[in-house]
Amino acid sequence: MLDRFEHFTYLVNKIYRDMQKIKSQKLKNYGLKGSHMICIHYLGKSDDGLSFKELCEICDEDKGLISRNLSYLKKEDFVEELIGDKKTYKGKMILTEKGKEVFDAIQGITINICQQVYLDKEKTSLDSFYTNLEGISERIERIVNQGK
Repeated sequence: MLDRFEHFTYLVNKIYRDMQKIKSQKLKNYGLKGSHMICIHYLGKSDDGLSFKELCEICDEDKGLISRNLSYLKKEDFVEELIGDKKTYKGKMILTEKGKEVFDAIQGITINICQQVYLDKEKTSLDSFYTNLEGISERIERIVNQGK
C-alpha cells in the first residue's frame, strides 16, 4: 500500500512538473514566470473579473504571492482594474488584451496536451479516474486540515 501511494505521489508530482515546464517555455516569450500563470488562469476563466480577495481564495495561495503577481501583471499591462478605485484591492481585476493573448496561448497548449493524453481513453474511464482523484484529494485535504 505504501509503495503504491509513493508511486502515486511521484507520478502526480512528475506530471505537474512536466506541465509547468511546458507552460514556462511559452510564458518566457511574454516575460512571465509560472507563478504568474495562476492569476492569469483564474482571471481568464472569470467573465466579470475578480477582486484581490476572491483571487486569493480561488487560487488558494499566499496573499503576498498574489499581491506580487498582480503588481507585476498590472505593471506589464497583462491585468487592469475594472473599477478605477485607488484602493488597489477593492476593485475587480480583469485581463487586458495582452493578458487574454497569454491566457489563450496557454489554454491552447493545455487543450492540445489533453487531446494527446486522452486520445485513447473512454469518457467513462476518465470520469471514474477524476472521481477517484477528487476523492483522494479531499481525504488528503482533511488530513492536512486536522493538523492545523
